[in-house]
Amino acid sequence: MRTRKRSRNGDGGGSIAALLNLTDRENIVREQSEGPPGSGATSNDSPVAKQRKSQLVEAFPKDDAGSEQQANRPIDGLAVNFVDLTGRGATAEDLRKTVQALERRTRVLDTTLSSINDFAYTFDKEGRFVFANRPLADLLQLTPESMVGKNFFDLGYPDDLATKLQGQIRQVFETKANVRDETPFTSPAGATGYYEYIFQPVFASDGTVETVAGSTRDVTERRKAEEALRVSDGRFRQFAENWADLVWIIDAERQQLEYLSPAFEKMWGVSRDAVMHDLGRWSDLVHPDDREIATKALPRLRAGETLVIDYRIIRPSDGEVRWIRDTSFPIRDQTGEIRRLGGIARDITGERNRGEALRESEERFRVLVEGARDYAMFLLDPSNEITYWSKGAERVFGWSAEEAVGQSGELVFTPEDRAVEQEEKEIETALRDGSASDRRWHLRKDGSRFWVDGVMRRLDDEKTGALRGFAKVARDASDQRDAEDALRHARDELEQRVLERTAELMTMNNELQSAMNTRRQLERELLEISEREKRRIGEDLHDMVCQELTATALFLKSSAKKLERDSPIAAETLHESAQVVNRNVGIARDLARGLQPAELSASGLNTALRALAAQACEGRDVHCQFNSRRALRIGDDTVALHLYRIAQEAVANAVKHSGAENIVISFDRDADQMCLTIGDDGKGMPKRKRHKGLGLHIMKYRANVLGGTLQVESGQRGGTTVTACLPAKS
Repeated sequence: MRTRKRSRNGDGGGSIAALLNLTDRENIVREQSEGPPGSGATSNDSPVAKQRKSQLVEAFPKDDAGSEQQANRPIDGLAVNFVDLTGRGATAEDLRKTVQALERRTRVLDTTLSSINDFAYTFDKEGRFVFANRPLADLLQLTPESMVGKNFFDLGYPDDLATKLQGQIRQVFETKANVRDETPFTSPAGATGYYEYIFQPVFASDGTVETVAGSTRDVTERRKAEEALRVSDGRFRQFAENWADLVWIIDAERQQLEYLSPAFEKMWGVSRDAVMHDLGRWSDLVHPDDREIATKALPRLRAGETLVIDYRIIRPSDGEVRWIRDTSFPIRDQTGEIRRLGGIARDITGERNRGEALRESEERFRVLVEGARDYAMFLLDPSNEITYWSKGAERVFGWSAEEAVGQSGELVFTPEDRAVEQEEKEIETALRDGSASDRRWHLRKDGSRFWVDGVMRRLDDEKTGALRGFAKVARDASDQRDAEDALRHARDELEQRVLERTAELMTMNNELQSAMNTRRQLERELLEISEREKRRIGEDLHDMVCQELTATALFLKSSAKKLERDSPIAAETLHESAQVVNRNVGIARDLARGLQPAELSASGLNTALRALAAQACEGRDVHCQFNSRRALRIGDDTVALHLYRIAQEAVANAVKHSGAENIVISFDRDADQMCLTIGDDGKGMPKRKRHKGLGLHIMKYRANVLGGTLQVESGQRGGTTVTACLPAKS
């Protein structure tokens, strides 16, 4: 910034001396030097002389403070003192001294106004500068002298700002009232700032506004501080109004709320407006039992204490009782005085409930643990150090809690278990699997040993999952171990006896199995002998009896022909006898065919069963048929023979006893078994007769010999079904 030279006498055009007309001042001195008042000189009687003699003008700041104080304070205006000299009869020398004093005082005042940082100036009615101090001239890169007689437009101010300032100067002249305002301004050098100024009237003796005096102060730093404060306040409000906790501020002197965050309405259940201007309304919402502690907090805060108190409130919206934790503190200014009281309130109802539940849980745990005197319960930290020792542990192991807490978990282990690090192995198992069994000998404080049945469990933090330590529960199981040992010994003896008895039974079973096999073999042989005898008898019937009967029938017929002439009656008798013999031949042949089925072999069972069905239909009102989905081969002729005999017996029973009209023989097999089924639509078999009769027993006997089963079932509406099932391997 350029600096211009000041005039050597300090009373240039821009100084306070400019308030006086220099020509008039010189005339005063000249006229006073011509003679004292009343000397009769014509010059003293001139109008100018009279006017100059009547008054001496003194101009000085309105504040008489020293120059040092003036340098730090804004100039609010100028005071003008007019001194009447007419009656003094001052001499020229007195007047000269007065003028010199006035000039000296003017220079001091001018220097003072130019040494302060604020801008000082005066305007005439046209808004032209009458005076401007050095700081203002330096800002505009001018001299005070060059600014006199110019307005803001002449000095290059922006048009809008110049128009505003000129209008405010006219306003002061017209209203005789101060004008205070602020404006941004950029100097010719490009320096930007924000300025606060005041225009105030300077009155003449007649009460009119003679000039307008003003002062301007650079408030750029203050504006920056205010802006920073505004931003900070905005951030505070943004934070406080979005925080779940309540933030409040009270004026300490007036005890009135200055700020209450929106969280109040959610916590208290009423609007903020209801308590902003009535702090007593806030205390009315506090639970009656807690109101005293809440109301006594304010005096303590004003005394400088920081408090954390818990109290209850009753919400008007729903009548619910909520717990509040209020952390409050005094707020001091730069001097250390308490100006405000602040606090943060939080709804801790859930926390209190959880705490109460935790206390109840801890109490239940304590009652459970301390009441279980037969069980030793203790806790270990991750480093295997005992952190808790129950009353039960004191009773079981003998060490008191004071002796055990802080000791290693190996305290209760035997020397041999310590040698093999059994405790570490148990911890490793609990870490890996979550729990580890503890069934071994342990030590008491007196050195005695007892058998323990217990378990160690891993304890993890519920939130983080981090290891918190281990819990161990154990009990004295010595009596149980003795009982288990006795039981084990008894069990061993019993097992030995069972083994011995089992060996005996196995021997007996083998003998029985051998006997059964022998019996089964004998039964097979008996059946085979029976079948051979049937076959032999059948062959004898067919080859001998039938032939003999046939020969007898031929002989009778031949004899009947010989006697037809001599004895017709005898011939007729012989002829009838021949017919009877022929019928007996047919019966004998049927018996022979039944005793020896035609083509019965492994591959001929189907043929034999089909022939059996056809034979059952001969000469009877019975329809018998054989069904088989496919040709079945039986690898054992004996099995085939027994199946045929079962079918033969069942068909014979159906024909002779049930009065059946339809008989069906079915034979089928799958991967597991083969089944022969004979069903009829006869009158059925009564239950009392299902287990009687030689034929039925023989059929079951044959099935059992083959390793199969035989079932006889009769329906509720009649009909009988005989089913023989054999293993497929047969």
